[in-house]
Order: sequence, then structure tokens, then C-alpha cells
Amino acid sequence: MKKILSFLLIFNFFSILHASEIVIGNIGLAIGKITNQNGEVLKAGDKIYFGDIIKAEDQSKSQILLLDETVITIGSKTSVTLDEFIYDPNSQEGRITTNIIEGSVKVLSGKISEKNPDNLIVKTPAGSIGTRGTEFQAIVDEDEDVSKVLLIGPGQNNTLGLRPGAVEVFNDQGSVLLDTPFAFTEFAANQIPAPPVTITNEQLQEFQNFLDVREAGLENEEVQTAIKEGLFDDDQIGGNEIIGEIVQTALDAAGGGLTFDQIATVLGVSLEQLLGEDATEEFENESTENQIIMANAEGGDGLAYVLRYGGTDLGPTTGGDFHGISSGTYTYTANDVNMVASTGSGSGTFSATSVINFANKTVTNTYSGSVIVGSKDEVDFSFTTPSQAVDNDSNQVVIANYYSINSLTGAAAIDNNGSNYVQTDYEVSDNQYIADSATSYFNIDMNGSSNSPIASVGTLFLNIENYTTTDGVTTRTNSVNGQRAGIMPARN
Repeated sequence: MKKILSFLLIFNFFSILHASEIVIGNIGLAIGKITNQNGEVLKAGDKIYFGDIIKAEDQSKSQILLLDETVITIGSKTSVTLDEFIYDPNSQEGRITTNIIEGSVKVLSGKISEKNPDNLIVKTPAGSIGTRGTEFQAIVDEDEDVSKVLLIGPGQNNTLGLRPGAVEVFNDQGSVLLDTPFAFTEFAANQIPAPPVTITNEQLQEFQNFLDVREAGLENEEVQTAIKEGLFDDDQIGGNEIIGEIVQTALDAAGGGLTFDQIATVLGVSLEQLLGEDATEEFENESTENQIIMANAEGGDGLAYVLRYGGTDLGPTTGGDFHGISSGTYTYTANDVNMVASTGSGSGTFSATSVINFANKTVTNTYSGSVIVGSKDEVDFSFTTPSQAVDNDSNQVVIANYYSINSLTGAAAIDNNGSNYVQTDYEVSDNQYIADSATSYFNIDMNGSSNSPIASVGTLFLNIENYTTTDGVTTRTNSVNGQRAGIMPARN
């Protein structure tokens, strides 16, 4: 459950320090580490306030979505200040002034510039850039003490539905007008802006390098399309929904997907913040191939759903919650869950389903997979638990069963001693493993969703182990386990 709570915290945190300040926009995308002047780490959906200083660290970038639909993309190793923002949504009049301290910024102008092109100004140490309703990128090169400006567009007959635009680059020494897509100029504080020329491939690469912050998995064309459509849609949606769409597209991409560390990069958080300490350690011990499997199977629709809507954790599902629903079933599915050794050695994978029958108030669980415990050979196993009644008075519904698994044949049988199994029955020399299976459920009220919060998230757990007795003392010799949290149930 730690993972789901991490997701909820990511998208429902609003700093009280900004309570009395003026909101001028929000973070639409955060890749890597994005901070403000207070050192607070910013994530998709976080609010931007008048006077904020936004900084992108190395191998990081972000989009600021202002209230007038101006989009400011901040490149790697870039700092900008939002010095002025005045906007009347009724008249669509206002003024924006931003200052590039270092690095590179790309600007796609919005309603303010469309209404009055002179009212969007981007400042650099060398001078200023005034828009004429367009998209452009600027670089502040501190080493060479120069600023560089590239007009990206749109030109005539552009596909963005925008009128052709231009930018005026000026300082105390003079000015030039860039009015042709991919026109370029550079200038210093004591130097008039150079006459505009068509940018060279080498110069263009310099501009692109600032914004080309990607992880493997984000190169997928479908993912890039999701990013573009999400960030530049006319009916702009919330930042967390954008990220949900992007991550869901990435997870669904044929032939691969994102690992959890790449998802953390997209969200602008650390892996430990995303998964929690224990799960992070488990993840880092996996191969790259298994990491992708884990992210696709373990995150899957549950991750995208939480990212898309956000929500409120209402706590564990109780027996009373179950008894409050009179009909229907929920089916939770976990596929290809990786099991790793917590004691001794071993590994394995399992798939499982948990079916809740609300009419009968019962839960039935099925597990299957393959496992190696200690030095024995790999063996396949499968078992289905008897339908277990849910107690109306239980504070938290946990369905647990113990099964023996023959380490030679994989044959499984329910342990006749129930929860009080005898450890000496499962010693290394006896060719028997004990399998401890458990399912639990949690109520998550998803923002914007009409689904009932009751048991909307389930956790499916499996532990397989054996023992050794020495001088009358029995101790666990080998143990492998895995779990899948955040599985959204199929509702029937």
C-alpha cells in the first residue's frame, strides 16, 4: 500500500506557504529535478506563483502552463524568474514578463500575446525579446556572455492554427526582427543584435540539446504524441492527468514500456519517493528486463488511474464495507509478479487472481507460477483457495491461506493445520515448501471517478519458504516473496 500512498501524496500536496500568493499557472510536466526559490521540488500539477524562480537541474526539464495558455518550456540547467503576470480572462488582456537567468527557454505564446503582441516580454542579460504571437527559443550562454534567439514559428499556413508571428530582439544598442521560421540571431549587452540568418544544423542542435532530456522508453513515438497532445490541447487538462495519459501510453506501448525509475524521472521524484524504501531495494536487485515487467504489470492501469485522478486514501476495507454491497463481483489480477529472496536464496514469479463475490460475501484466490527455493530445481505450482467467508465485524479484510508445495513435482495441497502450520514439516530435507498467500483491500476515493471507493485497490501477496532444525531449534532457511499493490479490479 506504500506505493499507492506515495502516488496520492505526489498529486495532492499543496504547500501552505503559498496560500496567500497569486497563482499564475501550474507545472504541466516535470522530468528530473525541478525546484523553486524555496528549494521545494515541483511536480506535475503543482501551482506556480507570481514571483517564483523556477530551476531545472542537469538532465531535467519542465513546462510551465500559465493561465492565459502561454507555455514556457524550461530546458536543462536553466533558471527563470516570473517577474510580471497580469491577466483578465474576460478581456484576455494582460502582461507577462519573464527573465532567463541561465540556460534555455522555449515559449509558445498564449492569449495575452494574441490580444496584444507587445505584452509578452522575455528578458536576458543581453537584452529583451518581444513577441508577435509565435513560438521561439532563447539561450543564455554565460560562458560567452551572449544570448541567442531562434524563431521556431509559426510561419505561413502553419498547422497549429496560429497566425504567423515574429519576435523582436532588442537592447540599448539596437534591434532586429525575426519573422521567418528558423531565423536566428545572437547579441551581447554591449552589442547590437546580429542581422537574422537561417540557423545552421550545428546551431540548431545546440538549441535542441537543452530540451532533449529523455529516458529510454520516452523515445516511443506514441509516447511523444501523448506528450504533445496533452500539453498543447486547446482544452487544457490538469498536469497530473497529462502525466497519467503519458505514463499509460508508455506502459501500453508494444514491445516494452517504462521501468519505475523512468516513471520517477517523468514525475520528477526519486525512486524511493515513488515506491518506498523496501520496494526500491527489491526493484534495484532486478534485471533491466524484469524492471520493465514490474513496471508494466505492477504499475499498469492502477498507476495510470491514480496519476490521472488523484484521490483520498480512506483506509483498509472492512467486513462491514463488503457487507454493504449486495451483488456483483470484483476480480483483481496480478500478472508476472517477481519474487525475490528475503532469506537465504531463491527466486520465482507468480500470477494471481482474487475474486470477491458480494452476493455470497466470499473471496476466492488462485495462485500459479514457478519457484526456486535454496539450491533445488525450479518447479511449477498452482493452487486455488477455498471460498472464504468475509466476517461482517472484521476491521480489515485479509484473506490468508497456507499451502504445501512439493519441491520435486509442484503438487500443492492446503495445509491441514491452517494458520498454525508446523515448521518442522517443511524442512529442506523433506522436499516440501510452505506457501503463505494473502490478499487485502483498500478504499481509495478517486477524484473525478464515479466508481465506488470500496475495495478499489487490492494487494496480492505470496511468500514461499522452508526451514532447518539444528539442536532442536527450527529457523527459516530460505524465503522468497513478492506482492502486487494497486491492482484496479475488473468490475462485473
